[in-house]
Amino acid sequence: MAALRHEELSYRLRGLIFHVRNELQEGWSEEIYHQALVELLQSNGIPYLSKPRKALVYRQEEIHVFEPDLIVWDTIILELKALPYQTQFLGEQYAQIIHYLKFFRKDLGLLVNFSPQNIQIKRVLWDESELDTLEDYTHIRSHLFQEDRKNLGQLRQHILAIARQYGLGYPETVYRQLVAVEVAQNQLSCETEVEIPATWNSSVLAYHKTQLLLAVGKYLIHIRSLLDYPTQYDFSRMNTYLNSLELQFGFVVNFGKRQMQIYGVKST
Repeated sequence: MAALRHEELSYRLRGLIFHVRNELQEGWSEEIYHQALVELLQSNGIPYLSKPRKALVYRQEEIHVFEPDLIVWDTIILELKALPYQTQFLGEQYAQIIHYLKFFRKDLGLLVNFSPQNIQIKRVLWDESELDTLEDYTHIRSHLFQEDRKNLGQLRQHILAIARQYGLGYPETVYRQLVAVEVAQNQLSCETEVEIPATWNSSVLAYHKTQLLLAVGKYLIHIRSLLDYPTQYDFSRMNTYLNSLELQFGFVVNFGKRQMQIYGVKST
């Protein structure tokens, strides 16, 4: 049987977590459990950082600030929760600690929920892997004129440049900002909040604010992360938005769990 990663350290840490829970019992806020665990780490002479804040900066722009709950022994990241009605961790909570592991370059995290009767502790592993990419332009290739081919080719290169530099593991908001900065740095316009008109009977009902990118005033870019593949809904709503804006082409991009994917989309 393969040894657990950082087995001795994580075993000691689990003991401290259970000690806090046994002493305080149920019903307290996340912050109270956090403070108690910090005091226990201090009294045991264990080195830790509590809520360390560090920014990801790209081309002199602050993209995102990461703040995990605890980093212990400069090795293990802890993310603490007090969720009384949740019996299992959700995908978004696993994703959150993966973001921290990725950014702080650690390979083991513990998700902890103090509230259930049986305290929950889940190990989350992270290993940076060589970037694997999949590109599919089947739906747009035969419809591109020279200008579109040139512009979309440039956008593709900028998206791939971000993927090669930063790999997988960050949230969508980070990749969206990174791509926007990279596109703008290369003298192409890029709007980061696009309002889509919802039209009914030839009149606009409302404007729907999205987090899609609009590059060169002509191409929508929809960015996802930590999925196996984009969902059918991602493609369907991209088509809806292209039609609403009377645009033809866009990209659905997924900085996924194990692979980075770019799909060309054409309005129908």
